[in-house]
Amino acid sequence: MFIDTHCHLTDSRFCQDRNVVIANAKKAGIKRIIIPGSGAQASIDGIELAKSRPDVLSAAAGIDPYESVRGCAVGEFLRRLDTSFICAIGECGLDYHAYQGFPAIGKKDDQKRSFEEQALFSLNHNLPLIIHCRDAFDDLFAILDSLPSMPRGVIHCFAGTQEHAKKALQRNLFLGVDGNITYGKKLQAVLSTIELSALLLETDAPYLTPEPHRGQRNEPKYLRLTAKALSKLLQIDEKVVEMQTTINAYRLFFPQQAAEMIQ
Repeated sequence: MFIDTHCHLTDSRFCQDRNVVIANAKKAGIKRIIIPGSGAQASIDGIELAKSRPDVLSAAAGIDPYESVRGCAVGEFLRRLDTSFICAIGECGLDYHAYQGFPAIGKKDDQKRSFEEQALFSLNHNLPLIIHCRDAFDDLFAILDSLPSMPRGVIHCFAGTQEHAKKALQRNLFLGVDGNITYGKKLQAVLSTIELSALLLETDAPYLTPEPHRGQRNEPKYLRLTAKALSKLLQIDEKVVEMQTTINAYRLFFPQQAAEMIQ
């Protein structure tokens, strides 16, 4: 039993066979799929899709870094957001990758304001954060440390350094493990030192397809390949990886059910 904690199931690449993708995921032992929001409309679409299949789907809602730069009204989005059917806020965060070699101060400030606003909202509504961070860890940790308290959350698709991982764990954040663990040597070196109790499994489908399917559309059913790679890397039995990462997901996203899950 696995939980895919990050799958963009509303993506257009699933339009033709979304029900088949969900069915194949269930056959592969994926108990639940969490659909993150990457913008206002994507969040609405994810919530509606999750409502249609509550047996297997859950939704988060958020504005990703580049949507905030495009002028998305984060405050208005949050004021209108019905939190009764979401399990997290996100994905949201910082992504400076496109600004390499350029100051881009204004765009970075837009991202920081958006992330801080969503982080505060998550605290006020006792919801975890799904955090996107790329080439922006210093600013990310600075914002988190400026908040009234540290939110629960996960750094989605973690691809930072050993020091970034250390700082994330000091803040009790989970690290998301994706299909790039099957081919990213630097990532493997970092994750090999992390306790399983701090890790979550995610596909980021349709992106980051693991080997041997790299280059094809990713799907939740391939989560098992990521679990297998993590098992090999940590030298831990696959069943233990399956059980512990599922418990981790329940503790973060569904804490009221976590105790029953552990039993």
